[in-house]
Amino acid sequence: MFNFTTKQKWIINGGLLGSTLVALIGLLLYLLKLIVPAIVLLSIAGIGFFVLMIVWFVFERYNKKKG
Repeated sequence: MFNFTTKQKWIINGGLLGSTLVALIGLLLYLLKLIVPAIVLLSIAGIGFFVLMIVWFVFERYNKKKG
């Protein structure tokens, strides 16, 4: 993450924070025995982390071509 621009770092860090918050809310719902909403939120968080990995690699490739 050393060669990313400031805007790219904000996007990645914001995505990590957002996915983490969704996962924590899903965990809270799971602990409150609300299984279906917990599964939905944890699935959304997992997909968000996966999309964030793809964004990370796209940013790296873009920066290598640019630099």
